[in-house]
Amino acid sequence: MNNFKTRSEARRVAVQDPSDVSALAGGYWPPFDRAEMMKVPGALRRIAALGSSIKAIPHYVLSPRFLIWRLQELVKVFNERTERHRSQKSWSLTLSNAKTVKFPLDDPSAVVFKEMADKFTPYYEKSLAEYLIDTLRPGDVFVDGGANIGYVSAVAASTGAVVFAVEIQRELISQIETMATMNEFDLVRPLHMGLSSKPGLTSMWRTGINFGAGLEGETERSMDDEPRSIADDFVAMMPLDDLFIGGALRPKIVKVDVEGHEISVLAGAKRLIAEARTIFVVEFHAHLIHLYGHGPEELVAPFDPTIWTLQQLTDDGLVDIASMADVVPDPRDPNPKLVFTPRSL
Repeated sequence: MNNFKTRSEARRVAVQDPSDVSALAGGYWPPFDRAEMMKVPGALRRIAALGSSIKAIPHYVLSPRFLIWRLQELVKVFNERTERHRSQKSWSLTLSNAKTVKFPLDDPSAVVFKEMADKFTPYYEKSLAEYLIDTLRPGDVFVDGGANIGYVSAVAASTGAVVFAVEIQRELISQIETMATMNEFDLVRPLHMGLSSKPGLTSMWRTGINFGAGLEGETERSMDDEPRSIADDFVAMMPLDDLFIGGALRPKIVKVDVEGHEISVLAGAKRLIAEARTIFVVEFHAHLIHLYGHGPEELVAPFDPTIWTLQQLTDDGLVDIASMADVVPDPRDPNPKLVFTPRSL
């Protein structure tokens, strides 16, 4: 029996030898999208026609009966999500890649975001959206650090990228899930947690939806906080290095928009930065970074200019910078976006 490490390897063998049941089963599981999911029953029928036995199936697939059960459960999950996140109110926009994305509008947080987004023409975060559309490819991994309602996650998902939407505010997770369901973005994975320099629990204010306020209240305190306080909530914090070990999970792009907490997020990505295979897009919150005891120059310090290009993302495209002194304020965007790109890419 062939022993395939990946689905792609199994598919290559299946093309060369259509009678190889092991390759046939391994080449269709797991499905990467809904279209592939619908092909699994046909593959199972071909396996049955070839008289396969359970022993001929790769260890990560198990058996045709198991696949049928998994397929039924997967369809059930999609249907339940659609019903659970069904929204009568929504708003939409068409991106530069001609993809139209929908956003829910049945929650106060969604209404507040739309009111902010409506102030921008043709749409909010246009330069960032177009940069992601131009840079991401299907199957790339995108990490949306500080995902909010999932606006940037939606833009990334429209390219076919795998999206990990990291958001510290519990109330916003449901908004990300609803957005993903409305658009059938099945590769958007909301993560209720925060990014930081070290793992642990961190306290933050319990408050209503107020973009940024939750993170302004977040501190580096973790082990000695008072768990009996009803005024505070606790959120798991993890370094990027501990979440994305490498291989297929290595991000193509990490976006960091964490309301002044940027330095700690980058400190938790030392290995990713050393590997120089991931692009970092960091939003600089000049009015908040000092709350965490850091200064602006610490944003560029981890990126050796001989290995990385340092740029600011503007409406006119990417502009080279040598230091934070070169960052130009934009009246339309008070929080400049810095792009650190490995020269090897």
